[in-house]
Amino acid sequence: MQVDEQFEVDAPRAAVFRLWTSFEHYPEFLTGVDSVYAETSERMRWRVSLGGLPSSFYAVVTEHVPDERLAFASVDQSTLGWWVDLAEVTPHRTRVTVRVIVSPRGDVPRRAGDKELDELTIRCDLLRLRALSEGTLSQAA
Repeated sequence: MQVDEQFEVDAPRAAVFRLWTSFEHYPEFLTGVDSVYAETSERMRWRVSLGGLPSSFYAVVTEHVPDERLAFASVDQSTLGWWVDLAEVTPHRTRVTVRVIVSPRGDVPRRAGDKELDELTIRCDLLRLRALSEGTLSQAA
């Protein structure tokens, strides 16, 4: 499944980038994400409750261009991938372009309480990110 989305946020680009690189905040807006722990600046451990995904997996940052681009993918390169591009619209408004690729695996058993991940859920997650960005970042800016 691939989801492409573009939206604007009423916050400066550098502040939006800081939120994207604060992986510990991901459970606040991503459905089924229990925790994301940055072990290093390039390696993250994810714990999720999502149907078809392992309950724990690692992801690595594949691109990191400060205030412009962040990309990361699961180590197996098939479970999860995110690409985020930021463009300044005005000094206090940022265009966010996101591509998400999720590949539920048939060999992962479904666990009780797992959430299903679909395109609508991802788009709603991105709306929560936008609200979080505008709510917390506009106050800090």
